[in-house]
Amino acid sequence: MRRDIPFILILVAVAMTACSRAHTAEQHSPESHADTSAEQRHSPETHADRSAPTSIPATEAQIPGYGEVRLDPERVQLMGVTTQKLASRRFTQTIRTVAIVEIDETRVAHVQTKFSGWIDDLYVDYIGKPVKLGQPLFSVYSPDLITSQEEYLLALRGMERGAEGPFAAEANRWARSLAAASRRRLERWDIPPGEIERLEKERTPRLTLTINSPREGVVLKKIAVKGMNVDPGMDMFVIADLSRVWVQGEIYERDIPHIGLGQKAALTLEALPGRTLHGVIEFISPVVDETTRTAKVRMAFDNVGGLLKPGMYTTVELTHEMGNGLALPEEAVIDTGQRKIVFVALGDGRFQPRDVQLGGKADKFYQVLSGLSASDTVVTSAQFMLDSESRLKAAGGAMPGHAGMGKEKK
Repeated sequence: MRRDIPFILILVAVAMTACSRAHTAEQHSPESHADTSAEQRHSPETHADRSAPTSIPATEAQIPGYGEVRLDPERVQLMGVTTQKLASRRFTQTIRTVAIVEIDETRVAHVQTKFSGWIDDLYVDYIGKPVKLGQPLFSVYSPDLITSQEEYLLALRGMERGAEGPFAAEANRWARSLAAASRRRLERWDIPPGEIERLEKERTPRLTLTINSPREGVVLKKIAVKGMNVDPGMDMFVIADLSRVWVQGEIYERDIPHIGLGQKAALTLEALPGRTLHGVIEFISPVVDETTRTAKVRMAFDNVGGLLKPGMYTTVELTHEMGNGLALPEEAVIDTGQRKIVFVALGDGRFQPRDVQLGGKADKFYQVLSGLSASDTVVTSAQFMLDSESRLKAAGGAMPGHAGMGKEKK
């Protein structure tokens, strides 16, 4: 009797398998489908539902490898599925970067002499001193300068005295040319026009020449010392106007399309909490750094009261208005690398995968370009479990350990 037990168990298993296949064949029999189709053809309500237009023509077939998921209420609660209805909103993208305050290079003046000599008097004697336009900086004694002044005076006297005789016209023309050449030599040495006019009027050369500030600003560099030798090309002073400064920042390449010349920038400082300064973008680097994948951006700010000191670190915000659009929470998106998937809650435990096209991102929301409408409700949590179940269902199976998760309600 014990030898017959395994054989009896095998017969029972075969019988159960045959019954299961018969039940499955009955569910998928053409007659049952035909009856159902016939009933639908004669039902006005069903016909109306089938012909009703949908805002987004998305079906399971539109996403290869994905299928619609159906869950009972207990499973929805167990998985912690949450949803959110879509709505339109105004998209404003804010780009933040840490930047450094620098001197505006277009507002820097280098004070040099174009002749040799010695500093006779020094009027500005320390770095950081503010100076006005035309303020005396130092005076220079130069034998070459004295000689040039005397040559100019001789040329003036010869031109004014004039020549007589058969060659008078040629001599007078030569005297005028000599006086003009002597004057140009003084001008090329950056002798102020007022000093040349004084020389023409008083007819007395000065032993020293006073060098004035070419602009208003702050002394950033000074090598001038009383009594020191001066040679052409030496930077005796470097003066910068700090009433307007540059702020240099770096923008990631993904954000470069969202900025442009003339765009407004807002700057904040840790030293001035609650205060914001406003400037504009003046320059965007035409190349991207291969290491950091960023491009340099230069902004100009009015430095009211000298609040911005060169070398300071600041935080800059750039705002890009993207207009109105349908907003999709970023947590609802599954990025597969090839496409972006969103699960739409259809009601009664049904969740449909949608392939969506997304635009820019602002404040944790994507701008929807296609694939969704304002009437849709999307899944914002547990969508990765739905993704797995959707793939398994499309492959003809069910998630192990979750039997019945994909079964339809009868």
